[in-house]
Order: sequence, then C-alpha cells, then structure tokens
Amino acid sequence: MTYSRTVRTPQGHRTGHRLLAALVALLAGLVVLGIAPAALAAPVPQGSPARALPAATPQDCLSAGKVWVDVTYSDGSVLANRCVSEHATGETALKAAGVAVNKDSKGLICALNEHPSPCPTSFNGQYWNYYSSTDGKKFSYYQTAANASKPKPGSIEAWCYNKKTEKSCTPPTLSLTADVPEASAAGTPAAVNSAAASPAPASSSSARTGTVWGIVAVVAIIVIGAVAFVVVRRRRH
Repeated sequence: MTYSRTVRTPQGHRTGHRLLAALVALLAGLVVLGIAPAALAAPVPQGSPARALPAATPQDCLSAGKVWVDVTYSDGSVLANRCVSEHATGETALKAAGVAVNKDSKGLICALNEHPSPCPTSFNGQYWNYYSSTDGKKFSYYQTAANASKPKPGSIEAWCYNKKTEKSCTPPTLSLTADVPEASAAGTPAAVNSAAASPAPASSSSARTGTVWGIVAVVAIIVIGAVAFVVVRRRRH
C-alpha cells in the first residue's frame, strides 16, 4: 500500500510571508511618495501679475504699445526707468512703475519716491517737470497735470527735478535701443522689485520630503528584520 504524506506549511510561515509582503508593499509605496515630493519641490512662482513690465529696451516697450516711465532727480539719480501697461493718466503710469506720489495742500506733486523729502512747504524754484516724448530725444512739456494727462500708447513719460540754479530742466536723452539702466538704490520702486516672480518658500516641501524618507528608512529596517526573522524560522523548521 502506498502512503502519501501531505506537507503542511506551518501557520507561522504563512504569517511571516504575509507580513513580509505587506511590509514590502508599504516600503514601495513610501518610496514613491518620497520621490514625488522631491520632484515637485521646485519653487513655484507666486504673487499677482506685476504692473511694471520687463523690457530689454525702451523700444521693445514702445513697440508693444506700452508706456515707458523715466524719472530723474536733480542729482542725476534715476528713480524709475520702467515699462508699464497701466497708463490711463500720467499719475497712474507713475504708480504702475512703483513710484510713490506725494502732493502738497494744493494737490500738486511735490515729491516722487520721497524726492525731495520732506515736500517743500513753499515754492523755492524747484519742482517736478513733466514731459512726453516718442523718441527719447525731443520732449514736449505737458500743459496738464499728471492726474489729467492721457499718455499715448508707445510714448515716454519723462520727469526731471530741476536744480536750485535752474529755472526748469529737460529730461536726459533716453536711448531707445540701449540696455535698460537700473534705478538708483534710493529710488528703486518696491513694486518693481516684487515684479520678478518670487519663489515660494521651499522649506515646507523639504521638510515633508525629509520626513517621508525618514519613514522609508525605518520601514526598510523593519523589512530587513522581518526577512531575517522568516529566514531563521525556516531554518529551525
């Protein structure tokens, strides 16, 4: 008579196999989660669209139908040299370029970007001269206030503050094809500086990524321990 013997797998082996499979699956999932945040951790530009537009040269700005704002103080410092898309009035264009506008009790502009500071309490012969131009060479003096002027698309809004020894001033010639000079530190508009897209803080993403990889390391140690446990039990049985 032939006897057959059924070999049964110990319950502990089956449990060990299931535990090992579950831990391996968990490890694989955590690896995927760890890779995904790392791939997505690159800073993403935030913030609202800037009103001051980047332009390689003033000509680029004018050709696009925008308005170029050029503001020069009496000492030659450039307070603004920017392309703007909002120019319903001359004052709107100034603010779009990030220039702070201060007015006296009569409603007249007495300071731009705190130049001069404080605003003169009485007229001393110096004031902000307001011009318009299309080529950066010939300037036409505005006969209306900045809050009532209507800058034309493709034109230049130019401002200059005359010296005490001058009765008036004319804006310096602006090359339409030259690289854009930076505004002076004292007059760099805050709104313009924020125009460049600011990267979102990546510290939170880095922290999440580091946490995930820490968990992956712990689970990996557990899996190795589980594998060693199963191997030892197999040898004993």
